[in-house]
Amino acid sequence: MTLAELSKKIGVSTATISRVLNDDGSVSAATKEKILHDLEAYGYQKRPRRKSSLVQNSDTALALIGKLTNPIAVAFLNGIHESLQAKGKRLLISVTDYDGVQELDALQYANRNGYCGVFLLNAVENPALISLLQDYPLPVVLVNRYLKALDLDVVTVDNYRCGYLATTYLQQKGHTKIAHIAGPESSITCQNRCRGYMDAMRDADLPCDYVYRGDRTYKSGYEIGTHIAALPREQLYTAIYCVNGSMAAGLQDAFRQAGICVPDDISLICNDTVNETLPGYLHLTSVDQEPQVMGSAAVDLLFERISNPQQPPHQILYSPALQECGSVKQLIE
Repeated sequence: MTLAELSKKIGVSTATISRVLNDDGSVSAATKEKILHDLEAYGYQKRPRRKSSLVQNSDTALALIGKLTNPIAVAFLNGIHESLQAKGKRLLISVTDYDGVQELDALQYANRNGYCGVFLLNAVENPALISLLQDYPLPVVLVNRYLKALDLDVVTVDNYRCGYLATTYLQQKGHTKIAHIAGPESSITCQNRCRGYMDAMRDADLPCDYVYRGDRTYKSGYEIGTHIAALPREQLYTAIYCVNGSMAAGLQDAFRQAGICVPDDISLICNDTVNETLPGYLHLTSVDQEPQVMGSAAVDLLFERISNPQQPPHQILYSPALQECGSVKQLIE
C-alpha cells in the first residue's frame, strides 16, 4: 500500500504520515499515536532506504553517440565497453540523434547522478555545449573528434590525413575528376576529411568543387548515388572519395542499379570499413582506423584524468592506413 492510498484511508496528508515515519517532532503526540495505530492496522511496512545512487553510479561512465547506425562508432563503443569491463566499470550509452539539446541533457544527467566520466563520440559544437563543458566537474574524453573552442582529452585518427591520403591515392592511379561525398558541416570529423580532399586537389592543381553533402547514412549515400548516376556519362567523375563506409555502400548500390560498375566505370574509396551485413558493401578500398584500440585508449585517458585532474589535456592522434580492395581502377595515361 502506498502513502497516497494510506492517506485517503486514515484522513491525513502524505506529508504528515512521512513526518511520523521519519520521527519528525513537529507532529503532536496524539496524531502520531493515531497514525502509527492505523499504519499497523493496515499492515504498512516502511521500505528500507536505498543506497545512494551517487555511490552506485561512481562505477558507471556515459558515452554520448549521435546514432547507432554507424558501424565504426559502434566499434568505438565496443572498445570502450570492453576496457571498462576489464576495470570493473560499466558503460551507459545515450543516443542523441546529433541534437545539441539532448547532448546537454545527457551531460547534466551524468553530473547529477555522479558518473565517473563521459565519452563524447559525436559532439555537436555549439556555444551552449562549450559553456557547459568549461565548468563541467566530470572527466570528459572526446573520441574521434575534438572541439575547436576547448582543450580536452582526445583520442582520434588524423582525419585531415584521411582525406588527403585517399585523394592523393586516387590521383596516383591517374584520376583527375574526383568527387567527394562529404558528411555534415557541423561535424569536425567530416570537416577535416573534406579539408584533406580539397587540399590534395588544390596541390595537384585540380578543381575541388565536386562536393556532395550527406548525413553519413546508407540512405543518404544511396540518394546521392542516384543523383550522380543520372548525370550524362560524359560528365561522370572517374573516381569518388566517400567520407564513410555506410554512405559508400549506398552509393555503390545506387550505381549498381543504374548499370554503373565499380571500378570499371567509376572508382570508389571510402573512410572506414563497415559491417559486411550492410547492403552493397564488399571489397571497397578504404582508409581505415582501429576503433576498438582507440576506444580502449580513451578509457585509459579517462582514468588518467580521474587520478590526476590537474594534468594538461592529452591528445592521442592515430595515423590512418590504406587498405586496397580492388574498387579503384588504374587509368591509362
